[in-house]
Amino acid sequence: MRVARPDSNTVSLQIALRRFGPQTGRGPVVWLSGASHVGESNYFAALQRHLDAQGLVLFEGVGAKSKKMRFNPDEEVSIQHTMAASLGLVFQLTAINYDRPTFRNSDLTIPQLQQLLAGGAATGAAAGKEGKAGEEFQELLQIMDGSSVLGALVQAGLKFIGSNPKLQAMTKLVLIEILGQLKGDLSQFKGVPPEVQRMLEVIIQERNKVVFDDLKAELRAVRPPKSIAVFYGAGHMADLEKHLRDELKYQPLDEVWLTAMSVNKRDTGLSDEEVQAMRSLVQWQLDALQP
Repeated sequence: MRVARPDSNTVSLQIALRRFGPQTGRGPVVWLSGASHVGESNYFAALQRHLDAQGLVLFEGVGAKSKKMRFNPDEEVSIQHTMAASLGLVFQLTAINYDRPTFRNSDLTIPQLQQLLAGGAATGAAAGKEGKAGEEFQELLQIMDGSSVLGALVQAGLKFIGSNPKLQAMTKLVLIEILGQLKGDLSQFKGVPPEVQRMLEVIIQERNKVVFDDLKAELRAVRPPKSIAVFYGAGHMADLEKHLRDELKYQPLDEVWLTAMSVNKRDTGLSDEEVQAMRSLVQWQLDALQP
């Protein structure tokens, strides 16, 4: 992820589609296709064209092994869907068509995540850390589906943001700056509480193990696809790239940067002083989280 400034008034979040090939030159190419879960409609249209061109797409979707990866508008709306609507964007599950023969879910289920976070055989201090991580995850689920008091408050706050164009633009700009400046494996950030760090380790690294095992199985197949895309959130990509380079000896060939979302300061009435103050605040907060 990176922040791009194509002109003096525009600030954009861009996310890479990075293509890798085996050092031997023999074997399928692998695309690490990072994604933003909310973005502009033309971003997801470009992402869809990219994914449809691949021989196989291994995609993330917690719990999707037991149900289709299609958003049902009659179901309770998630935080991500509300956020997208409030910021004038669209949500990934409504924008991407997963009903493709080349698309395959490659992820943990929610019960599997909960079991990992519960700690199983952990004892003593480790068990306490795992237990708190499990509690954090359960609270996160309740916030995401809006079933908790905090989740309902977040939903209301997002809807309020969507009612004010300038506040909407500032919130989108904050999102762009935060995501664009996050570097490396988020689970390795040391400035977060231990239980949150453990939760991030499971959410990122343990789920990455699943998709990486599926990827290795495909590469060992008698007739592997000519190209394989790993379609996961961009926060997973640093860890996946490390394993792809170190274990499978794949090397980067090229990359394509897609613009997920943009803000035009002039069109939304944001002053340079407001933008700079917001950017300084974001940088200060991120510096405190770095390893």
